[in-house]
Amino acid sequence: MPYTIDGGTMGLMMAVMLLIPLLLIALIAALFVWAMRATGTAERGTPEAPLTILQRRYARGDLGAEEYERMRATLTKS
Repeated sequence: MPYTIDGGTMGLMMAVMLLIPLLLIALIAALFVWAMRATGTAERGTPEAPLTILQRRYARGDLGAEEYERMRATLTKS
């Protein structure tokens, strides 16, 4: 008989029924990790040098000339 309870086909069906949800959970987890890495790549790139950030802020007009020079002097001190 092909559908016996003592193993055989019934045991295979039970294994498949357990395997499918596990594969779906793994797929969802993999997609989540992929999405998090894909969206976070630009933010996690190489960090900018503080002087570069300062120059960009000055170019945008966020800082005045005096404030820029004071901060640049602080950053370039060794």
